[in-house]
Amino acid sequence: MMETEERDAQALDAYSRAVTTAAERVGPAVVRIDVERGGLRWPYVPPYGGPGFDATGLGSGFLFASDGQVLTNAHVVEGARRIRVTLADGRSFDAGLVGADPEADVALLRIGADRLPVAEFGRGKLRVGQLVIAVGNPYGLNWTVTAGVVSALGRTLEGRGGRRLTNLIQTDTPINPGNSGGPLVDSSGRVVGMTTAMMALAQGLGFSIPLETLQSAIARITRGSTARTGSVALGVGGMRVLLDAALRRAAQLTQVSGMQLLEVHRDSAAERAGLRRLDIIVAADGEPVTEPRDLQRIVRRHLPGDRLIVNFLRDGKLRRVTAVL
Repeated sequence: MMETEERDAQALDAYSRAVTTAAERVGPAVVRIDVERGGLRWPYVPPYGGPGFDATGLGSGFLFASDGQVLTNAHVVEGARRIRVTLADGRSFDAGLVGADPEADVALLRIGADRLPVAEFGRGKLRVGQLVIAVGNPYGLNWTVTAGVVSALGRTLEGRGGRRLTNLIQTDTPINPGNSGGPLVDSSGRVVGMTTAMMALAQGLGFSIPLETLQSAIARITRGSTARTGSVALGVGGMRVLLDAALRRAAQLTQVSGMQLLEVHRDSAAERAGLRRLDIIVAADGEPVTEPRDLQRIVRRHLPGDRLIVNFLRDGKLRRVTAVL
């Protein structure tokens, strides 16, 4: 009997450590999002009054790039006339809407700050039964942590305005108004999804957008800055990512960031050169590429038919290809 109780205590302690470690790792990158709207829109329903009252909304989000880029749900910021982002350290900023993908329910914001903590994206596939942790601001209760397991994968849910959300992660992690847009992370604190919806009148049913959908949405939102410049195209979309210190030393790189490819267009110069999704471009034409704007600037100097030498990281190794634009 004592041995059973001891094993149970050890298992509970291991579970607690996993949740605590994950929450501490992602917590500094989680933000609160306050929205001001004209008119009444979800999720806020005032207790009194009617049309004509200004409405406010509350949601969550997370920093995925240290230069102030924030991910949240598109429905959180829909119709916003002002967006305010509050960081875990208490600082607050007005945010600009870079773009949104309503079909995926993903929006990209930017605030005027840099050198910020970021949430690291996960690796590998989710499995049913896997431990997941959600961090957000339900009902304005800032930086709340809830834990559960992946209940199912590939779910479809009818969204707002007749939109259908597909390939969702179903969890038993509690999701309440204000949680929307917060990160869903694994036991290592790496982002595997973004909370998006709960099922009304049901207990223990929450839904999140998977990481792959998030990355594709980021690529679509930022596509104009990297995929095509005038008549010259490389055919990629991506985002700025920090490079691990050990990886930088192994590849003899001095820069701290690169551009991770989230989209490689079919039959594009990039695909023909052998570039793949999740490759990290670190240089082009011998110049460092630390973010999408660097690649945009370099591509803009070229004409169709020009050759572009691209240095990139794949599987921890530095590689090089030549793309014909």
